[in-house]
Amino acid sequence: MTRSTGLARVGGQSGARARPGGSPTSCHPALARQPVSVRGFSLIELMVALAITMALSAGMLSMLANTRVTSAAQSQMEQFQEDERLLLTRLTDTIQNAGYFPNPQGTTQANVLGVVNGQFATAGQSLSGTTGGAAPGDTLVVRYQASTTDGVMDCSGKTNTTGSALVMVNSFSVDANGVLNCSVNGGASQPLATGVNNFKVQYGIDSTGSGWMDSYRSASAMTASNWTNVYSVRLSITLQNPLAGQPGQPATLPAITQVIPVLNQL
Repeated sequence: MTRSTGLARVGGQSGARARPGGSPTSCHPALARQPVSVRGFSLIELMVALAITMALSAGMLSMLANTRVTSAAQSQMEQFQEDERLLLTRLTDTIQNAGYFPNPQGTTQANVLGVVNGQFATAGQSLSGTTGGAAPGDTLVVRYQASTTDGVMDCSGKTNTTGSALVMVNSFSVDANGVLNCSVNGGASQPLATGVNNFKVQYGIDSTGSGWMDSYRSASAMTASNWTNVYSVRLSITLQNPLAGQPGQPATLPAITQVIPVLNQL
């Protein structure tokens, strides 16, 4: 007689304890839960990643700041160049008109542009000025006559609207704030440019009566006869650098030199 061991073979497997009713307590090995290995970042790895992110962010911020500075500098230079162009245009137009009068057949320059004590010592003289010993430099006075129909403008860009011929006396000077101003017939000053460090004026004259210009002189070196023989005006204007204060930028820019012919003498 064989003794029962309490173990039963179920489904062809031995060693499995049978539940009441004959079902085994174990499952198929393929269905058993497998352990999952989960590994995070170490502290050193997190610190390295953070350092790289911060370096990249700093580089991007630096590039953005440099782009803004460059853009602002370009805008400043564009505005500066436009102001410079307008200034030279006003000066050129005014100086070229020196001695002009609209009716050469009916009168003479000496009759139209008479003597003005302290400013124009000779009849017919169309240019005058003073020499400054230091910055902001010299002064320049230009006069001519304009009709109501010839379109001739004064240094502020206005034409003659008085209803009759008008002598326009245009005065240029730089004030203590570096502003180059013009005034017409003693009226209120109109600013033409800011940041003017120095304004120098020389007059190209025929000093020998040969009919040809032979030298340039400052206002302080001019004689009464020289003033009626000015063929051109040479300007030298030193302007403050709009980018001054930035690395490698000088306080002032190289002087602008412009030679302007007096058309009435040609």
